[in-house]
Amino acid sequence: MSSSQNTRLPPVKRAATGSRRRPSLSDFGAMRQDEVARFAHFLHEADPLADNLVEALGRQPAGRGRRLLDTALDQGLETVDTPPAAMIELFQQVDRVPPWVDWDMIDRGGSIFLRSGGLGIAALSLLALPLTYSSGVGTKPLVFTGHLLRRAPRRLAETARFAVETSRPGGLRRFGQGFKFTIKVRLMHAQVRRLLGRSGRWNPEWGAPINQAFLAGTNFAMSLGLIEGVRQLGFRVTRNEAEALLHLWRYSGYLMGVDQQLLCSTEAEGRRLGLAIFAVGAPVDADSRALVKALMTANYFPEYEVGWRGAAAYGLSRALIGHELADMLGYPKNRWHWAVAATRPLVSAGWLVQRAVPRGEAWATDLGGRIWDGIIDRILAGARADFRAPERLENMPQGEGHDDQQRARASQHT
Repeated sequence: MSSSQNTRLPPVKRAATGSRRRPSLSDFGAMRQDEVARFAHFLHEADPLADNLVEALGRQPAGRGRRLLDTALDQGLETVDTPPAAMIELFQQVDRVPPWVDWDMIDRGGSIFLRSGGLGIAALSLLALPLTYSSGVGTKPLVFTGHLLRRAPRRLAETARFAVETSRPGGLRRFGQGFKFTIKVRLMHAQVRRLLGRSGRWNPEWGAPINQAFLAGTNFAMSLGLIEGVRQLGFRVTRNEAEALLHLWRYSGYLMGVDQQLLCSTEAEGRRLGLAIFAVGAPVDADSRALVKALMTANYFPEYEVGWRGAAAYGLSRALIGHELADMLGYPKNRWHWAVAATRPLVSAGWLVQRAVPRGEAWATDLGGRIWDGIIDRILAGARADFRAPERLENMPQGEGHDDQQRARASQHT
């Protein structure tokens, strides 16, 4: 839906923002036109601090830009020898902890995320990421870089690693691994914007590449999207626990460069943001379907591959995202969607046992973290998730943007 439409939309339905049921696509369209217009400008807003730093590092001699960044992340900006002005500006922002940050609440939110374990991985891969890929325009940077179409397992594992390190105790503290990964991902986004801007392939009518609306949507998927996913699978998340998890991702979004107007404190705010994101987002297109297909059918564990795994992924995801969006994304119909309803009572029973046993939550958090790590490590097979910025657009036709690709390879600044 575009903000340029003249038809006035009906008020938002209360059920979409005030209850725990999954909103339908009709709910996402039920916003007033003035609300859509206020949010639509974020489609054209990017991240000037990160963009300026990527440009500055790109002007450094080969290899020096990355060394400057690593030093600033590992030892602090004050240890960097003559940092570029753009680096000073970005690190002044991320080193300044907003007054609303509650570190105890962040750690509680992280423990909820880790405790979700295999259910969290299912919610991430079968609900959060398909929601993210449902925007036709939002998927374009992923398609142009080729990162998901060719390397879906690695992309999923890196996303999960980023989320896990974000969630560990102290992960978002200044020298925590989650903090460092967040800044690297932020600059990776800026590098993709830089390459797309110079490629001649980006259509300005799409808005800015990896714009504020897309960044907010990704943050929404990792927070409220994951909460909704695990709840549908039978994992209980209380209101206080949900708000702790939202607080974690609110600060993560701040570090990622998301406009603070788009960061949520409560489930109601998150649902309202979800309505706005889907109201202004481009419709599902062939790229959306290709990305979701790569996600659902990739061979994540070759040694354990079975013929029905892809069908199971599609069916379970259909149950989580709903039939309407699943049909738009080209999901085949099968009976696997019933498995969610069948397993929900077992998951709920496990939750009750965990709450009843002394130190059950601590044990469940430790076990869940081990499950996250085990699956991620198996997919990566010894490789590191270093979030290195791409040097080129892999899906760019030969000759187009060639000079810019050569300059990017020479600088290797992030």
